[in-house]
Amino acid sequence: MNQSTERELRELFAAEAADAPDELAVAAAAVRRVHRRRRTLMVAAATTGVIIAAGAYGVYRPAATPQAQPSGIISFTPVAPAPAADLPAGVEPGDPLAFGAAQCVKAYSPQTLAELPFAFDGTVTGIGPARTERSNHPPLDLRSVTFQVHTWFKGGYGGTAVVDMSPPTAGAGTGDTTSEHVPAYQVGTRLLVSGTPRWGGAPLADPIAWGCGFTRYYSPSTAAEWATATK
Repeated sequence: MNQSTERELRELFAAEAADAPDELAVAAAAVRRVHRRRRTLMVAAATTGVIIAAGAYGVYRPAATPQAQPSGIISFTPVAPAPAADLPAGVEPGDPLAFGAAQCVKAYSPQTLAELPFAFDGTVTGIGPARTERSNHPPLDLRSVTFQVHTWFKGGYGGTAVVDMSPPTAGAGTGDTTSEHVPAYQVGTRLLVSGTPRWGGAPLADPIAWGCGFTRYYSPSTAAEWATATK
């Protein structure tokens, strides 16, 4: 190989070496690409985790207000109950409310009580004119009595009930019509009331309370009997 050929070869190798990529630069570029890819994957994974967590919370988070479950007995806690009224002399909690000379269609028992269309535990909040009278029928001596309902045993719902009853005649609770003691019931008297619609139909269509033991002064034990009988 002469000198001229040798010089040409050196120049050619030098040119090719100059054009070849720098090994360090190539390695650095590769490292940068790997780091960028890792960051991209980490951001994507974090974003996916947030979306999944948000979706899971939306599906499983509890409702702001729990839904009430229906039951056979609907109870209400009075916000401002009327003051308890005294019972007539000689009357004990659980005793029947006497309605004068009422004719008894059935003998009272928790079992026959369960046959009536409505029954509830309530406190008297108002007394007014009867609401169940009809012009083509002879009037009865009744009063419309409004109750704040504590428990519906059957036949109704809501916090109030309006029922026609015999008037709260003085002494009616003891059967002594000459008594000067408190009436058989008054605003504040808590009663267990049951009865029927006077003219038929829905339980609370023109409701009228029954006597003969089917309407009684409240007692916890009698209320428990009514709750059991009407389940």
